[in-house]
Amino acid sequence: MPLSGEKLIEIFNWIGSLVCHQIQDRTLQIGGVYLPICARDTGIYLGFLIGYSLLPLRNKRAHGPPNLYVTLAMILPLIGDVATQISGLRVSTNNIRLVSGLLFGTALSPFLIYLLPIVPLSYKIPIIRSLIPEKVEVDSKISWMDGKALVFGLILDVAFFIIIRLIERSGNFIFYWMLSIPIVSSIILHIFILPIFLVMSLVSFLFKKWF
Repeated sequence: MPLSGEKLIEIFNWIGSLVCHQIQDRTLQIGGVYLPICARDTGIYLGFLIGYSLLPLRNKRAHGPPNLYVTLAMILPLIGDVATQISGLRVSTNNIRLVSGLLFGTALSPFLIYLLPIVPLSYKIPIIRSLIPEKVEVDSKISWMDGKALVFGLILDVAFFIIIRLIERSGNFIFYWMLSIPIVSSIILHIFILPIFLVMSLVSFLFKKWF
């Protein structure tokens, strides 16, 4: 393996360490190399990206939250898995961690986008303004993203789960990069870029309020 590749893996692992315990027996191994984060976090951060891919299916004229029933149905498996594991009722597996993480991330990311109008700066950034609803009405029954779109996301999750398990067994190192690059990109987006955006928005709001 080239030294540059080894260095990049070190960087990926460092970024992963910011959000994950990186316990090896809970981490998927591709081509003899462990992914930057554990199976559950791999599912969550890839799930975020899958959830964003559902945005073209949103109802641009609606103001209600994404379908709450389907959202809860996709979020609860991870919560149940973590709760029963912590309580000692059962021992989870990487398969369950991965698929529950995928469902969780896919359901959560559209909800985060839906809530962005609460952040004042959102409407001033064209690419964000084009994605978010005109306003947030949590009591509206017309969902900004309906159940069918979220169920489609669930289907994508199952497909990605199968693909990930297949490439894990293939032992081909190229698949490490195919998974690690989007994983690390998702981590950077959610723990660096998004928080910076929120802080900038808060500072802008307070500046206008006080001055």
